[in-house]
Amino acid sequence: MEDAVKGCVQNGDERSKELIYKSCYGYVRAITMRYVKNEFDAEELTNESFIRAFSKIATFNSGESGDRFEKSFRAWLARIAVNISIDFLRAQKQLLALDDVSESEIEQQRVEVSGNLHVEDIMKLLFQLPEIQRTIFNLYEVEGYSHEEVSALLAIPESTSRTYLTRAKKKLRQLYLASTNITARF
Repeated sequence: MEDAVKGCVQNGDERSKELIYKSCYGYVRAITMRYVKNEFDAEELTNESFIRAFSKIATFNSGESGDRFEKSFRAWLARIAVNISIDFLRAQKQLLALDDVSESEIEQQRVEVSGNLHVEDIMKLLFQLPEIQRTIFNLYEVEGYSHEEVSALLAIPESTSRTYLTRAKKKLRQLYLASTNITARF
């Protein structure tokens, strides 16, 4: 991977681009699928992510080598995919900020988790969330953005980001409980 990235940076080598595309395609596609339901849109966002990455690959700078270089590159590529997905959602005008709601208004529940939950099951639960909640959940819990970063990225107050995250978690608990017929412990 390191040689391929260097080949792209130094001379825009097409074989290097192809290697990067093939080795990172599934990774980037999984990221875009967390944000959009439609597979066609996810495909478009994935390809747009690679187009943007290749046009800006000279800005990628890692002092690492080997596995650490690859992890660093994948993180950089993931950030591009997330930003493109957010831009897409913003263009679709599906992200609407609501009035701030106090987190204390949302009760906390504890859920016993079954070990039989598969990735497909989790994705089905996530796609039942409203778009804004799913987006904030993905950014904060999966991608590791802070509420401050989510706030800046989505142009919403930090408190709104926190509220939507809390709502998303509550809704996921409810959906999970409903799908497994487990009762919650308060």
